[in-house]
Amino acid sequence: MLIYNITSKVDHKVHASWLGWMEQTYLPDLLETTLISDYHLTRLLSVDDSEGPTYALLITFSKRADFKVFEEKHQVVNEQVVRTKWGNGVLSFASKLDVVIKRT
Repeated sequence: MLIYNITSKVDHKVHASWLGWMEQTYLPDLLETTLISDYHLTRLLSVDDSEGPTYALLITFSKRADFKVFEEKHQVVNEQVVRTKWGNGVLSFASKLDVVIKRT
């Protein structure tokens, strides 16, 4: 199992429209790939929100092969869409997390 984490700092000016777009467009599009097991959009607590809130999108893949396909076919396109649509209003970085122990 692998979790792909995208952490994003969202400027106050675009926050409401970005959050609506995430819920109505981006996240449903992720599910349509049929590659992901689950996702959670979380808001970081105890961080400086003066320039805007910080979110972590945790996308779970049950198989590494599914992530590999996602990475090859969707990841770059998704990053370009976010950059084109939101520019400097959304600053993001990604990381891959290997699930070591999972509660069953």
